[in-house]
Amino acid sequence: MHRTEGDPDDSDETTPRYSPLVTGWMLPFFLLLSTTLWLTLGGFSITAHETLSIYFSSLIQISLYHVLLMFLLPLLRKYISARACAWLWMIPNYLYITHRNYMELEKPMFVIRAPGTLVWTLSAVWLVGFFAVLIWNIAAHLRFRAQVLRDSTEITDPQILDLWNREIKLARIKKPKFKLVTSPNTATPLSIGLFRRTTRVVLPDRSYSMSDLQLIFRHEIVHIAREDAWSKFFLVFCTAMCWFNPLMWFAMRKSSDDLELSCDETVLLDADDATRRQYANLILDTAGDDRGFTTCLSASAKALQYRLKNIVKPQNRRSGAFIVAIAFFVLCMSCGYVGLAYDLNTGAELIYESKGPDVYTLKEVSRMNDSHTTIYECTDPEAFYEYMAGLTMSRITGEYTFNDYERQYTISYDTPEGTLLILLSDYQISLTARTVEGTERASYYLPDGVDWEYLDTVIFAYPSLKVSLADAGSRYDKRIYASLDTLKRTGAGETTLVYQSEYANESPSGIFGSAYQPYQAALTFSHGLVSEYTVLVETWDHSSSYTISQGELEEPFVIPLPEYPAHYTIYATVSGPNGETYIAEFRFDVGEVS
Repeated sequence: MHRTEGDPDDSDETTPRYSPLVTGWMLPFFLLLSTTLWLTLGGFSITAHETLSIYFSSLIQISLYHVLLMFLLPLLRKYISARACAWLWMIPNYLYITHRNYMELEKPMFVIRAPGTLVWTLSAVWLVGFFAVLIWNIAAHLRFRAQVLRDSTEITDPQILDLWNREIKLARIKKPKFKLVTSPNTATPLSIGLFRRTTRVVLPDRSYSMSDLQLIFRHEIVHIAREDAWSKFFLVFCTAMCWFNPLMWFAMRKSSDDLELSCDETVLLDADDATRRQYANLILDTAGDDRGFTTCLSASAKALQYRLKNIVKPQNRRSGAFIVAIAFFVLCMSCGYVGLAYDLNTGAELIYESKGPDVYTLKEVSRMNDSHTTIYECTDPEAFYEYMAGLTMSRITGEYTFNDYERQYTISYDTPEGTLLILLSDYQISLTARTVEGTERASYYLPDGVDWEYLDTVIFAYPSLKVSLADAGSRYDKRIYASLDTLKRTGAGETTLVYQSEYANESPSGIFGSAYQPYQAALTFSHGLVSEYTVLVETWDHSSSYTISQGELEEPFVIPLPEYPAHYTIYATVSGPNGETYIAEFRFDVGEVS
């Protein structure tokens, strides 16, 4: 049979022989602490959203995981240890680690959409059910504890206490604070209490042989050392969270059986057949009552046959550590794949605050791409406003980066109160309002995404110029985007300045440093040329210059560079929408120093 905790051959005398499966209070404590901190630091609105996010994610995972485990356990019990089966029930206690920033997904895989009024109504109903189930079970535990301990007396028999202390010493429990008592109000040996100081090991008011007492004490000490009372509390907490799922109630009944089977396995490790039969007779001779968060020797009627079979005829099973590790990994990695979108509103309400387009002046639309910012001209401001106002925006549970996007636009508006900055990507929109009173930020989920094809019809990308610099061997290994200085639109006999860089008088983009000396540059225009471009080349101190036209070049888009630092200005006329043309002026530098 495999070795596990409680192995008599274990020579480590410094650590307890029996260790908890999982500390049962971790997830409940984390959820309570998080809610308290949000309410203290963030206010009611933030607390409501964050609490909805964390509880929605947790109850979805706990419910699905435990129900799936309930159906798989009959198979798992045949191949892995009882301890591993009990451990599997407790793995959701680690879900608190998934509610951290480093566990953020890019986006949810499935999104449930619901009106905010429905979500908050159902949340209120769920909250009532959650507290009702939790408080009822806590009250039942306290009532049962009071009933059992009402007429209890502490055991003083030296022979029994000597055996009791030997088992505690064997378990290597330091400074035990729990006590051994007897009570006429129970028919089965049991442990009752969540905290060591208040825990009582209770014997029925009847006589046992010393060999029976040794097995009873070992059974209860294993439960106490492994904090199985807290495990039962956690499983009740899970039931309270998922009270609306009837399968969860069946699953939780199964979990108690696995805690007892795991304890039996540890108590009887390497036991002989006689000891196993004696232990089985103890269970048969004991009527059970495990209300509340108690652990007892007796078995439920449904679990009795299976439990006795495993005691008398144990099977050689694997430890199950690999299965536990896989379950832990899958549970954690599946966190956040289901999101809840609620409080659906429109851009007209959230972006423009139900105000007309005349109140908001579109300042700039830009897009960061390949380390280069592309500026856009809005060719139809009214259509652009209508599209943004018609966006469906909502809050969404969970934490997502939304970094996996096709495009991301930055939109800025001038408003009477200040500046409104909008960051628009595939499924997220972020609003930053800067006013004299301060800065306000908010992010929303876009359930229907962004129609980029439509936006392409109402905004026009300003032309850009990519410059690829080459060494003497004509190997292009330095690439930059030339700075757009000015852009003029021509059409219907008029020329209009549509863009002028705020940095026109400052140093543009370029290549600097004496370690690299280029000889030629290949130009790539983002828009089609209407006529030939020209290049103005100036010395570093602007003392002399010369001009090159496209027709003078051996290769139409490759210009030779002088062997000294220089400034370059490219003048080009490119095609635009609606038959209009644009006159663009680009600049870049190639110099020895920055």
